Formats: sequence, C-alpha cells, structure tokens
Amino acid sequence: MSETKLTLTQAARHLGIGKNTLLARLRTAGWLHSTGAMRNAPTKAATEQGLLHPKLTAYHRGPVCIQHPTSLVTAKGLVWMQDLLDREAAGTASAS
Repeated sequence: MSETKLTLTQAARHLGIGKNTLLARLRTAGWLHSTGAMRNAPTKAATEQGLLHPKLTAYHRGPVCIQHPTSLVTAKGLVWMQDLLDREAAGTASAS
C-alpha cells in the first residue's frame, strides 16, 4: 500500500500559505537543509520521523544530466505542518 505524498507546492496550497513561506518556515524549524546543493532537501530527522520523503529528480542542462533531491510531504508531515502554523499563530496572537 502506497501512502499519498504531496509536493511542497501542493502542501502550501492545502495549508493556505505560499510555497516560499512554507520553505522558509521548514528551514527555520530544521526540517529542510538551508544551504548548498542539498538546499530544501529533507533532513535526516524529518525523514526518520516520516514527515518528509526525499525524491531524487533529474533535469538536463545541455548534454549534462543534473540530479538533485526534492522533498515530498507525507500525511503525517502535513498534520505536523498545520500544527506548527497553528502554534506560530497562537504565539503571535498572544504576543500582540
């Protein structure tokens, strides 16, 4: 049985925020790598907890095939992200 996985763009739409905002929050939370060739790839912790799933994709730049990791969001990860956004909103609301 295969679990449905969403792209980060699809997850952002489902959560009602922009993709870049979601990426920034996940990098800040430590679930995505923030620099280098692994930028926006899931960290080992996120993968082991089942929040994100790495997928190796490739594209061609002239005769060269370039592979890079992308992140897919699991159902468990989507619930976790919604909880993260709710906690941030509650923290912002109580600070105001």
